[in-house]
Amino acid sequence: MQILYLHSGAHPANVVPPEARLDAQGHSVFLAPVGEPVPVRALSDVGAVIIESDNGDAFDACRELRRLSDIPILMIGGQAKDEVHTITALTVGADDFVARPVSDREIDARLRAIRRRVRSTGSCTLTCRTHEAGGTPASGTVVIEQSGLSIDPTTRSVSLDGDPVLLTTTETGLLLALAARRGVPQSRDSLLRQAWGHDYLGRSRIVDNAVQRLRSKIDTPKWHHVHSVRGYGYVLR
Repeated sequence: MQILYLHSGAHPANVVPPEARLDAQGHSVFLAPVGEPVPVRALSDVGAVIIESDNGDAFDACRELRRLSDIPILMIGGQAKDEVHTITALTVGADDFVARPVSDREIDARLRAIRRRVRSTGSCTLTCRTHEAGGTPASGTVVIEQSGLSIDPTTRSVSLDGDPVLLTTTETGLLLALAARRGVPQSRDSLLRQAWGHDYLGRSRIVDNAVQRLRSKIDTPKWHHVHSVRGYGYVLR
């Protein structure tokens, strides 16, 4: 896999540089410093981004990357077992967060897990239409169309009243999970498992934060698509 690696500075002389460590895992690495303009052209050539830093520049870089693209992002920080850093990373658009020390094999495994989740949600097939649209969808067809909201799971594209909506990878996965069982309440743990993976089970605030971001992008004064189910989770209707 080709990886864009945003780092906070030079590594100590006795530490093997990240590009060498990841090369050993079969990846090709392009290095760039955190805090400088995001190299947008590079995004079309890479399969994932790693952001490694202990300061706010990392979160700013992640937020900017997510604004530009839905590319998978893994953040690596120095705050071991710090829930605030984990939640902040996921809130600004990271798909996963891990604290140092972390082995090269774990980084490799997490990157591959993110890619699997992206492929899985991207290839998800929905066969539902709202009653307003009428008709019966053909087998293997799309799409959910609901009160101006349209989702194409094949292309992972979402539009609202005909205008494109830019969602993060996890926001798209969350919306697809809700849409796959539209009208059926789903627990927070179920949504965590579908959109983030088993590593995040029990962290319900992550779902709540993502739903809040999702609502800000797809809700209108007239239509509210994602509804809370008190003490349980959420439902799309």
